[in-house]
Amino acid sequence: MGLLLQQIISDDDFKELIECEWTSYETPYNGFKEIYCPTLGTGPNAREESMKECRERQLADHKADATSHWFKVVDSDSGHIIGGAQWNIYPENPYVDGMGPVEATWWPEGEGRRFASMGMDQWFAPRGKRMNKPHVLLAICFVHPAHRRRGAGSLLLKWGMQKADELDLDTFIEAARPGIPLYMSHGFRQVEEYWIDPKIEDPSEEWKQLKERIPPIPWMLMWRPNQGRFEEGKTRMP
Repeated sequence: MGLLLQQIISDDDFKELIECEWTSYETPYNGFKEIYCPTLGTGPNAREESMKECRERQLADHKADATSHWFKVVDSDSGHIIGGAQWNIYPENPYVDGMGPVEATWWPEGEGRRFASMGMDQWFAPRGKRMNKPHVLLAICFVHPAHRRRGAGSLLLKWGMQKADELDLDTFIEAARPGIPLYMSHGFRQVEEYWIDPKIEDPSEEWKQLKERIPPIPWMLMWRPNQGRFEEGKTRMP
């Protein structure tokens, strides 16, 4: 069975792409999905309706962002999407004015939105501090659990790494723990571990329930220097 790397050029691809994304983040469970793409409601159609909202939002964000490049990996035998990634190419510093707050408007108003907004701010915090220069960013990367260890992740990585080398730019990844070994095998280095862990004083019962639903999430900022050149003790970490 062969794998094909293809750039997303059709809106129609986003339905299968985001279905793959959800399945990938559910196995193993990635709590950040519940902040960024939560399943809201409890009815029989809650997951499908929530996925539709997530799909439409990610597609709209992609279309509005000239730096965004989505890719899919397709199984050549079945024709199905088995993985995907969003790369962002920033030829100029995108954080000249810092990193502003994020409002998680996809959550209903109330404690859930407050919790998710705080989590998004924690996720984005290293960007303004560490990525305040031209660079390439792997913002999202996933592979369907039934198709892991076939090379799909490496295909998705290599496109962005090659583009970064063409442009003489550093590359960054915001990595969940399961992806760290793959990224390290491609020359990425661990820069900083941080946690998505929204906290407030005197939390309400709803907040406590959110904490049970979305426990603290470890995240790792990873970096590959321009052209992959790194000399221990000489190359400056971001």
